Amino acid sequence: MRCASLALIAAVTLSLSGCYSPSELIKKGPTYAAQTHKSPKQYALCVFPQWQESRPDATLSETEKGYRLLSGNDMNTNEVLQVSKAANGSDVKFYQRSYLDFGAGKAAALESTKNCL
Repeated sequence: MRCASLALIAAVTLSLSGCYSPSELIKKGPTYAAQTHKSPKQYALCVFPQWQESRPDATLSETEKGYRLLSGNDMNTNEVLQVSKAANGSDVKFYQRSYLDFGAGKAAALESTKNCL
């Protein structure tokens, strides 16, 4: 019984330590940053369908300064892509949490972010 309780506590601790909200992920700083000549809308509409292929939970929302793509949910965010209007196009900031992902989604999110520049 004692071993089962310790195993349960360890499992809960490990699962909680990997949770990130979008704001917590952004605080850690971007994994990748770039600029593009495309408008925020053009760029976001290029990336979003590609994210959806590998991350069915991906969402796109308009922000005050541009667009935000998010995969995951409010308590377990995998990736955030912020696209903001810049003088000659858009600033792109990609945030990705470090976690074990045995699927293609993790690499595909960054690849599509770069492909649409």
